[in-house]
Amino acid sequence: MSRATQEPLFTTEFGLLTFSHFLNALGYASLILLPLYLDHLGADRQTIGTVSAFSATTGLLLRPLAAWSLDVLGRKVTLYWGTALLVSAMLALYWVTDLGWLIYADRLVYGLSMAALFPGYFALAADIVPASRRTEGLALFGIAGLLPLTVNAFVNDLGIDAADLRFFFPAVGCVVAMSALVIIPIQERPARHTASSYSWRQAARALLCRSLWPAWLATTILAALVATMFAFATVAGAKRAIENPAAIWLCYAAGAATIRIVGARLPDRVGTHNLVAPALGLYVLGIVIIANAWDRQTFLIGGTLAGLGHGYSFPVLSSQTVTRAPDAFSGAALSLFTALWEAATLLFTPLLGALADAYGDAVMLTTAAIGATIGLAAWALLEARAGRSATPE
Repeated sequence: MSRATQEPLFTTEFGLLTFSHFLNALGYASLILLPLYLDHLGADRQTIGTVSAFSATTGLLLRPLAAWSLDVLGRKVTLYWGTALLVSAMLALYWVTDLGWLIYADRLVYGLSMAALFPGYFALAADIVPASRRTEGLALFGIAGLLPLTVNAFVNDLGIDAADLRFFFPAVGCVVAMSALVIIPIQERPARHTASSYSWRQAARALLCRSLWPAWLATTILAALVATMFAFATVAGAKRAIENPAAIWLCYAAGAATIRIVGARLPDRVGTHNLVAPALGLYVLGIVIIANAWDRQTFLIGGTLAGLGHGYSFPVLSSQTVTRAPDAFSGAALSLFTALWEAATLLFTPLLGALADAYGDAVMLTTAAIGATIGLAAWALLEARAGRSATPE
């Protein structure tokens, strides 16, 4: 299809969904600052890692429900109940004044919300964008989820310190609530199944097809890197007395957004499988630089490189997930795609937090980078074998 006859990407529905995604993403993006509030309450690295991972418990348990909801009840209904839970979790942080049971209960509710919102937005976006421009569309759509990260860079400039985050999170939650109103005019495709026709066995068979194996492994690698970055980058910078360490999220978001804007069409042209290794390699390099950064400039360079890696790897892998999975179970496929993020958080952040407490942030971050490199080598072998059975890209 020539450039002149390509199906339109920037439609009214795409614009509405993108704006809703931006408003909703303010929630999870602002919660990247939660480790700073936990540090203010006296948490050590292991506690921060455990609290960060706790939301993954319900996130994983509820992923089957989210998968069923996306393919049976529809994308919008799933987004509505997910948004309600996210807003509730953010408002409840006002009452978190110690490291007691309430913070863990709050993270459970947050995990429930992410089980619905993460796959819900990308499932609806994948329905709206033309199949021939899927990776490009998801890449540009995903910018709306990254831009809210830049807000964190200006928290200090607004006079908000760690203690004030108790008030900041509920205020952001009120803005997040408006995201549900924005998607009301969007007309979604009919549900893939009815409640009586949905088959869990067929869904499982679809998600375990060989062509998806490399995507699942690469997603796990990316998720582990992102979990490490989100849980520990800011507090590592603060411990090293780097000025305004939250500024790393401005660089991270700028790197991710820039590569998506400049090179949005490249993955669909050269094949998404050709960009997985370079994108993840950039993220690993960013983590290595952060591990050895003791000045602000180096620290921010590491964040920028990690953002560049995220900028390509996420839309490439989410596009592969939709393309290689049967359309009837695309919601289930994206639910598993996002479940791997929760699993990585649950598994790696407490272990890495304990490692940092014992040996320091540099050792912990370097260990994460080495593990990702080994995983990437395994992905290359798996893609060469199982990836050949994938739908042509």
